[in-house]
Amino acid sequence: MASHLTEPLDVIDGLFQAQLAAQGSPGAEWGEREHFVKALGLEDEQAFARIPCLNDEALADAVRPFSLVRYRAIVQDVFEPEIYVSRLEEVEEGTGKAPRLITTKYRERVEPRPGCELRDLGPAAFSQRGACYCVPIPGETAWALEASASRTAEHRAAAPPAEGAGRARKRGQPEDDVDMASEEVPMVPEGAPPPVRKPRTAAAVKTKLSGGVNGDSFGLNFPLPWEERRGHGVSTACIVKVYDADADSLRICETVEVVGVLCVNPEMANLGGEADDARHPSTALVPRLHAILVRKLPFYHPLLPFTPSWLSEARLAAAYNKQFAAPGAVAAARAAAVAQLAQGLGGDSVAAEYVLMLLASRSFAKHGDKSLGCWSLNLARWPQEAKTVDFSQAAAQLVPRVVQLELNSQALNERKWRPRKDFEANRLVAGQLQLAAGTLLVIDETSMSEGKVGSHGVKSLAAIASLVTEQTLNCDFEVQEFPVPLELSGVLISRSRSIVKDVDAVLPVRFESSPVSTQPAAALDAVRLLLGLVTRTAKALNIPEEVANQVGQDFADVRRKAEVPSELIHTWMGMARGYCVSFGESDLSLGRWRAIVQLEQERLRRCADC
Repeated sequence: MASHLTEPLDVIDGLFQAQLAAQGSPGAEWGEREHFVKALGLEDEQAFARIPCLNDEALADAVRPFSLVRYRAIVQDVFEPEIYVSRLEEVEEGTGKAPRLITTKYRERVEPRPGCELRDLGPAAFSQRGACYCVPIPGETAWALEASASRTAEHRAAAPPAEGAGRARKRGQPEDDVDMASEEVPMVPEGAPPPVRKPRTAAAVKTKLSGGVNGDSFGLNFPLPWEERRGHGVSTACIVKVYDADADSLRICETVEVVGVLCVNPEMANLGGEADDARHPSTALVPRLHAILVRKLPFYHPLLPFTPSWLSEARLAAAYNKQFAAPGAVAAARAAAVAQLAQGLGGDSVAAEYVLMLLASRSFAKHGDKSLGCWSLNLARWPQEAKTVDFSQAAAQLVPRVVQLELNSQALNERKWRPRKDFEANRLVAGQLQLAAGTLLVIDETSMSEGKVGSHGVKSLAAIASLVTEQTLNCDFEVQEFPVPLELSGVLISRSRSIVKDVDAVLPVRFESSPVSTQPAAALDAVRLLLGLVTRTAKALNIPEEVANQVGQDFADVRRKAEVPSELIHTWMGMARGYCVSFGESDLSLGRWRAIVQLEQERLRRCADC
């Protein structure tokens, strides 16, 4: 297994030569994915933790180049497909031996062996691969990063240090290397031998940009610029190359874990004209990762880092029973969650209950364009002396991703909120709303004051509203907007009511002076796992007929007494689901419904008093 981790390209080359010997002609695939899955035992997704993870390294340079690594990220941008030279002939000079066919898959460049030269095979050897720009998951909390790193440290096999990468991977002089990508099909006279490839930087087969936007000066393009820490593993962006069935499978904002070959060739962007292409920064700045396999991890949680297909109902039930089978275990975890959230809410247990329901909610169906199960929360009447960051920090102890963004006229006018297509650079410029599904997004409006909002600010506010209330991220492509579904938990904090219209639930907070006790580490761990388990699936709540009748009657009563929109019933169903699953229940009982009605009566009373 060690060679699969330290010298994966040697393993791939061996599989390619074995297929040639068996079949006489190469195919697009030769069982390399299946071989690595079997050799590393990846049928059991627990085994993925044995593979070194780029995100978990303190320094990116500590990861051995051209080794097999894992990389956890969101897809920030999807590039055009690349046409690349997938096979070359290796000819031993002066020996008269027959040329040897070699593969260039899963790498940027290939080197000839001593005394050999590499020759093109013409257009017949061209293949296509996908390419996308990935960045580490934005807003990951400290405990989430630590949990991921600890899991890797406990399971991974020992790997050699970065120095002394194997003989076959040592970098020679640039002129000894052959690049596998081409910008045009070479014109070769009929009957002439294929030319020896000259070195230049690897690039997609697309028209070169006229604007001359430099790849390195374009920057790392993180959605949250303050998370950029160049040289650190947790802040490493990668251009991921994907093959075969994965070539066209990735979409913007998807959370993925890539297992592939890490390619770092610092000299690549310094050759030819591609230093002027923003899609091809130096690999010292943005490494290339050639994916052998890709796992999609929607609503990624570090305590349950598995695909939905592997994390079956039986495995979920086993994990739940292991932690919460004891009587009162779920109730204790839930009480700890409310107490922890109340710390950042001035002891307001009602507000803490609403936030907990929101954190446990998931979209389970659609009613027209409306997502059922998702809802947004406005914590209004926030006191002048209270700090919004206290709430975000309290919530960050429970959930794996929290992002707090300041909303005022200056921020609307000046900051990058939504992703924007830069057609000169041919890149999607990241915006701070480009987050991973399942993130808690806290919009802080407490510094809002009078000010002029320009056209950019108006569009930014519309983008915030669309994401928070419709679960849609609108990307700016100049002539039109490109909507990306993005399910997250939105909390807006304001002095009065939020300037974002159509928020599902407005709750004026009531801060108390009494201190709130700090939760022990074991209790926080239990809450984290509970929230992870209940948000793994998005099933509708089972509502018995008796309870359904009571829901209808209670809603009719509320509408007679107060001016509430008809859409509130959808919000109630989302609250009911979040409330029940936070108790580990999938059925809405009459008792649970009455508790929700009491919370709603208190919320509406507070709204009426404001």
